[in-house]
Amino acid sequence: MSTPPASTPSVSTIAAPPSTSAELRALLRLAGPVVLSQFAANALALIATAVIGRLGERELAAAAYANASYYLIYMLAVGVMLSVAPRVAQAFGAGDRPGVVRALRGGLLLATLLTAVTLPVMWGLSLLLPRLAPAGVDAGLIATYLRVYSLGMLPNLAFVALRGTLEGTGRPQAVTLTALAGVAWATLAAPALAFGWGPLPRLGLAGAAGASASAAWLMAALLWKQAHESAGAGQAAALTSPQLRQEVGALFRLGWPIGLTLGAEGGMFSVTTLLMARFGPEVLAAHNVTMQAITALFMVPLGIASATGVRVGQEAGAGRQTHARRAGLVGLGLSSAVMLGFAAFELLAPRVVFSVFVNVNDPVNAGLLATATGFLGIAALFQLLDGLQVTANGALRGLQDTRFPLVVSLLAYWVVGLGLGSWLAFGLHLGARGLWFGLTAGLTCAALGLVGRFLKLSGSRGG
Repeated sequence: MSTPPASTPSVSTIAAPPSTSAELRALLRLAGPVVLSQFAANALALIATAVIGRLGERELAAAAYANASYYLIYMLAVGVMLSVAPRVAQAFGAGDRPGVVRALRGGLLLATLLTAVTLPVMWGLSLLLPRLAPAGVDAGLIATYLRVYSLGMLPNLAFVALRGTLEGTGRPQAVTLTALAGVAWATLAAPALAFGWGPLPRLGLAGAAGASASAAWLMAALLWKQAHESAGAGQAAALTSPQLRQEVGALFRLGWPIGLTLGAEGGMFSVTTLLMARFGPEVLAAHNVTMQAITALFMVPLGIASATGVRVGQEAGAGRQTHARRAGLVGLGLSSAVMLGFAAFELLAPRVVFSVFVNVNDPVNAGLLATATGFLGIAALFQLLDGLQVTANGALRGLQDTRFPLVVSLLAYWVVGLGLGSWLAFGLHLGARGLWFGLTAGLTCAALGLVGRFLKLSGSRGG
């Protein structure tokens, strides 16, 4: 873990932190556009799922099985790229413009290097996964979906670096507008390619996947110039190769624990999905629809977590440690309130939630909806704790503390979450619900560990 450089206390360093209401307003100004950006980015997956759901249960199950493996690797890479935002935020808070530029350019190079590693892995999985698919899940559809969907890997990783630069320098609105443009493109392209609108051929599952990949390329292209302008790259001196390599190394050292942390959480969900396939295509499809629904709502606390990390990072970079603690606490409170509201919504109106993805009035989907509604009831129980753990993680990234969260995540998700879930599902024969109870337990342990870490660390740094 790296700490802000020592400096002589200044008036800004020793001044009292802003009031809770003032910090909340500052957080909301940043979090609002960030949350919209998260919704827009996640909408790409939602659009694909909604289109695939209307292609049929066979396509939906194949996409769920392929995504379980894709997102495990993808989240590892994205986690490494998330190191760009705290590096930019601390450099910006310290008034180090060359440091902002180094983080941006190093991040883009890191995105390219990660793609060179992960893309061949994805294509290898497209050959392996069909052989492992359970009965009832179409092997050919799995391979096709994974190959086409993975073509968006490079622009997605580059987008994280570009987005982190804009958010870290206080310009999240540009990200929101770009993400909305990507959603608009995918909204038209996904059904057009999947169902063959007009002169376009009917590409089915491949068309839905291709629309998502093309939207990623569009968003990265649109954000490129804006991120460089925000960083001041045009006025910065050219980076030497040693400087660029050093920055890539610094980003990777900060980011690999984030990647493994996200991988630990994503892995818990991915392995759970693979285990869910043992209960049949209908249960797998119900699980996929439920995960998409709660992931959509999760974009709000995820956006709050990103904004909290930026606020904490900017204050820590400026040497105002007490301000950084207040920023983290306000973020945790806001995230908790939001997730309590979502939990109530999920419990009171499950059919409204699922109507986005499937035709709730079609008798063919009755069994799927009944199963999914049971899953959603369990998911509502961990909404508060899920919001707490992701926001605490964001706050810790703002302090550039990434290794302790990795340890917490490995224990919480793989030992408690998967271990307990598997025992409940297969040992006590609770079936698919047992796996969902395991998810709840894992997120509970993660929330307790990460919130406790932030409280201890931000308090020990004083201010």
